[in-house]
Amino acid sequence: MKKTCKRTFVGALVLALFALASPLMAAEKTEDQLIKDLDSPNAEIVARAMLQLEKQFPTSTKALPTIKKLLTDQRPEVRRKAGRVLGALHAEVDQTDIKNICAMLKASEPLEVIDALKSLRGLKAPSAVPEIVPLLALGTPNVMRDACRTLAVLGNKDTIPSIEPLLTNPNPAVKKDAQDAIFQLKNK
Repeated sequence: MKKTCKRTFVGALVLALFALASPLMAAEKTEDQLIKDLDSPNAEIVARAMLQLEKQFPTSTKALPTIKKLLTDQRPEVRRKAGRVLGALHAEVDQTDIKNICAMLKASEPLEVIDALKSLRGLKAPSAVPEIVPLLALGTPNVMRDACRTLAVLGNKDTIPSIEPLLTNPNPAVKKDAQDAIFQLKNK
């Protein structure tokens, strides 16, 4: 009886290991396969492919032209992820790409605005500063905070007067991010 229980236990353990290992043993997609996934009608597949490209091929520029085109995709989650990946990779962008990311700053969904701000922080995009400044008065604390952080990276000392009104904001987190941004800008 003990031997039967032991064999059953070992058999179950082996099966469990195979079940857990099979997804791990699946071959990772190649860069070309991931780039092909960027054309999928399924937004989740596209977003996952961009994430994998960012993680597995961070120095490759092969996918960047396709990712840049996704900045104008009709699916918000795809636009947001495209911007975030470009920013995370510190990709070389042109004025059209910056304009496309700045278009997300006008979105009604705060998360899209925040993702656009985070994207811009990773890019050489000082031309976006005039598009960001109005967000300081938006009233959404998280948007104002990320606007301060982005202005701290992209702005200059001339940006400080736009941030100063937030030093009296009732939200302590907004006030702190405004103080930090001003400190960074003064030291540029």
